[in-house]
Amino acid sequence: MFTNMVNVTDFQHYDNSTINSEYNSTAEQNDYEELGKIEEYLWRILSPMIFIVGITGNIIIIIVLKKMNFQRKPPYLFLFVLSLFDMTVLCVGLSHYWVKNTFHFNLRLTGQAGCKISLFVIYWSMQCSSWILVCVVLERFLKIRFPLRHMRVVTIRRCVRLILLVMVILGGIDMHLLITNGIKTVGNETECTSLNKRYLQYDEYVFIWIDFSFLSALPFLLMISMNIVMIRVLRQSRQFRRGTVSDKTTTIRMNRFDRRLTIMLIVTSIYFLSTTAPIAIYFIVDSYVKVKSKYMQTVKDIIWTSFYLFQFTNYAMNFILYNLSNQRFRKRLWRILKLTAHNVSFHKGSSRSIQRGSVYSVDVTETSFGSESERVHRTNGSAVRSESEESY
Repeated sequence: MFTNMVNVTDFQHYDNSTINSEYNSTAEQNDYEELGKIEEYLWRILSPMIFIVGITGNIIIIIVLKKMNFQRKPPYLFLFVLSLFDMTVLCVGLSHYWVKNTFHFNLRLTGQAGCKISLFVIYWSMQCSSWILVCVVLERFLKIRFPLRHMRVVTIRRCVRLILLVMVILGGIDMHLLITNGIKTVGNETECTSLNKRYLQYDEYVFIWIDFSFLSALPFLLMISMNIVMIRVLRQSRQFRRGTVSDKTTTIRMNRFDRRLTIMLIVTSIYFLSTTAPIAIYFIVDSYVKVKSKYMQTVKDIIWTSFYLFQFTNYAMNFILYNLSNQRFRKRLWRILKLTAHNVSFHKGSSRSIQRGSVYSVDVTETSFGSESERVHRTNGSAVRSESEESY
């Protein structure tokens, strides 16, 4: 009888443990399923908003730049190409994840060619976008730091060659994606991924560092270095004005412009880094830190989604920053949309400096900091107009 009681007790204990284990397992499964829905909702809700704003804005930018004869002016040429790459990123990358999470259809699984080309284009276009920004800042840097050499060195033909060189070099860096990746079936899952362990080893432990360097780290270091030099030129220009410009109103106005431009240079550089670095760093961490729990994996997926969506905003912000910071661009835009009069009225009896800030997408300044050499003396009066920028 005692033996029977022990067996009953053991059975009850085993039964309770099994129930508790099954309950905990079910609760954990419900938790990560709910988190998985959050990831899907983020893609379903935020991605179309970013896509619509980005595509619409970049199309408008292209139209306005075409009206401004972008093919004749180096900075506008860079910005035109930048808009094309930004739209490519949004169309190839963002649309893929929206369709996948909304309709549960993976566009990359339509065929081997679709898988390979999609992966190659998304990496290549993102990196090209970063380096076209470097080209834009480089053009501004040369114009500010070496104004006399700028007109001889920076020509349309050389800018086109530079753009093609950037595209070819980055294409060579990402070319392996057309070979190492493809559609692969493991168990019941079909994915567009590395085709074998050797390719996977290269993608996870070598290429992630290359991508981080060319997507974020190197472009940021180059841009922030050139921005620091330009900010120093701004300060020297401000000190020079103190001793040479007698008109206090002009000095105050130009100093205010210098401060605003300095803030814009710093903010746009930080914004570029904050949108491109987190997702690249995430892939590096993900390669070295593996999780076995489905719950933790779901948490990682949400973090990845948040970083990736934030990165896509980098390719959708051009229109907003153009419109807010570039007065010439804004006027031309309003004219095209027929929202303002075609003739711009000026204050009677006085002159005004037309100030243009950054036209980003990071650090695109349509401004010449060597404003001391650009004072225009009006012939019909004693007023002096000190312009803080030159038109392209």
